[in-house]
Amino acid sequence: MLETICEIFKEAYKRGWVTARDGNASVRYAEQDYFYITPSGVRKQFMQPEMFKKIGICEGYYGQPPSRTFTHTVLDYTDVSANLRPSGEFPMHFGLQKQIVKPVRVVLHMHPTYTVAAMYKGINLQNLLNEFPELSRYTSIAPTVPEIEPITQELADATLESLEVHEGYVKYDIVGYDRHGVVAVDTSPWRAFEHIERLEHICKIVLAAK
Repeated sequence: MLETICEIFKEAYKRGWVTARDGNASVRYAEQDYFYITPSGVRKQFMQPEMFKKIGICEGYYGQPPSRTFTHTVLDYTDVSANLRPSGEFPMHFGLQKQIVKPVRVVLHMHPTYTVAAMYKGINLQNLLNEFPELSRYTSIAPTVPEIEPITQELADATLESLEVHEGYVKYDIVGYDRHGVVAVDTSPWRAFEHIERLEHICKIVLAAK
């Protein structure tokens, strides 16, 4: 799985969806009390599986649910990863990974050019579902998150709210960040990648038609 994410970032770099140190990803299996996240500041086109950070998820109850809380610990994965820091978008990944129902949850955050341009021009990404059936058939789009400072808890909270994450379920496949990028969620790296690819293709068509 980590090898596949590395391959995906090489492909994303070729397509211009990320620059050298942009983008991030995480993956967790439901039966595991930890997840893996890409490191901060690494050139994504040269990223290797041993660079991923391993994050332990600790669960506790203070009173009765829903006052359940989660904390994390950084676990040594390899000697290489021990010298790296988790992605700056850690709050968003932690928020999405701390509760899951499906066997696997993969989260990809990238900056696809035409999708960001479409949001910048004021195009409502959700409206594209009504106009392009090949998009609505395979991908559900959350309401766009307004412009919020990256790598903040505020952005993480807005992401979970827009994707409608509730009791381990995620309602939508992808969400746009105004003037920033997108986050896609699915059960495999390539499935998440395809949500980004599909939306990027439609945004390119829409911008070319205007």
